[in-house]
Amino acid sequence: MIKTCSHCQQEKELTAYYQFWDRWTGRKYPSSRCKPCHQMYRSTNPNTKRNRKADKLKLRYGLDHERWQEIRHEQNYSCMVCGVTEEALGKKLDVDHCHTSGVVRGVLCNPCNTMLGHARDKIEVLEAAVEYLRKNSGGYKS
Repeated sequence: MIKTCSHCQQEKELTAYYQFWDRWTGRKYPSSRCKPCHQMYRSTNPNTKRNRKADKLKLRYGLDHERWQEIRHEQNYSCMVCGVTEEALGKKLDVDHCHTSGVVRGVLCNPCNTMLGHARDKIEVLEAAVEYLRKNSGGYKS
């Protein structure tokens, strides 16, 4: 079957288009742009997920998207605290940063990142939590 790309206006086979899944109709449909045009659109459109992520990283942490990718690669795509991987999580790791200085420390899974945030980045709070768990692992003692 032949389809015309909405961007370059060339007629191409359906294999030249990405297939998307419509969960409401329960069927696949081809992209309106051919694969090369679609890739160009994704790299330049500010509303694509990657570009929104890049804007958020720059605004919140002063990181560009490439540096974020490097950090994830250097950490083997795993949380620095518990070691869970992005593959096991099914999503990307969060950027961890010091709330006082704003310095990026690495990438963590959301539960570990949230744990540090709830502890207000205070080592004493985390050490007290460890001690609490050691003393009370058997349950409440009256």
